[in-house]
Amino acid sequence: MHPPDFKLENSEKVLCFHGPLLYEAKCLRSQVKEKYVKYFIHYSGWNKNWDEWVPECRVLKYNESNLEKQKELYETHKTAKNRRLSK
Repeated sequence: MHPPDFKLENSEKVLCFHGPLLYEAKCLRSQVKEKYVKYFIHYSGWNKNWDEWVPECRVLKYNESNLEKQKELYETHKTAKNRRLSK
């Protein structure tokens, strides 16, 4: 069996989904659990009580393209929230 392919390095700055939005975070550790790659994430500016193991599908590289995606998700979420509040 070959070692797992981790797409993130420990201490790498990333974007991570928490609910419907992407947040700036740091990958603290990585491991394979039950055949799946998981990352231990610390959300930037959040209390360490929010640190959590997340599947690979919730983590994105920190780059211009994904920062744009983060911004779009925030704007969409903000617009939808304002619509609900104005009813």
